[in-house]
Amino acid sequence: MAEADQQQDSSKTLVAFVVGLLIGGMLVWAFSGPSADAPQPNQDDEVTEVIEEGTTNEDDEAATTDDESTPTAPTLEVGDGVVEVQNQAAGMSVTLDRATYPIEEGWIGVRDYDNGQLSFIKGVVRFSAAAGLVPQDIVLQVPTQPGQEYAVVMFSEDGDNVFNPAGDVQIDQIFATFTAQ
Repeated sequence: MAEADQQQDSSKTLVAFVVGLLIGGMLVWAFSGPSADAPQPNQDDEVTEVIEEGTTNEDDEAATTDDESTPTAPTLEVGDGVVEVQNQAAGMSVTLDRATYPIEEGWIGVRDYDNGQLSFIKGVVRFSAAAGLVPQDIVLQVPTQPGQEYAVVMFSEDGDNVFNPAGDVQIDQIFATFTAQ
């Protein structure tokens, strides 16, 4: 009987030792930083690549000496509500060429447009002057189909910053139409 107890104690000790090794190994792995052998990115190389891709050699000196040349974020143009969109390839997004919004907060979207009648909403994206949200594309939930006509519409925002066709009221105007190719 003593031999069985001793064997059981040895098994428990072995299991505890193996579990301890595994936990210790995982902790070392989790809290260790990048290894010294791992290649470190050279920040100067990245900056050089960006400058080389975006400018000519003459612009390199101006880019490094002119701190005021940093691009500014686009601002939401508020005015009479004009949208320009070209006929474009069918797919899961619609690219806006230009937009002037009639309100400062809301949603711009794409709807099916057949024989002068609006139907299903394909997708919407939020715009906001206060938050700096100026959409360039409208990502769709349902893709456009070749040969179909679509309308660009806008909705007011009801204050919850979540699109809800029951609360976010459509502005009674079609801002643009286009045909998917």
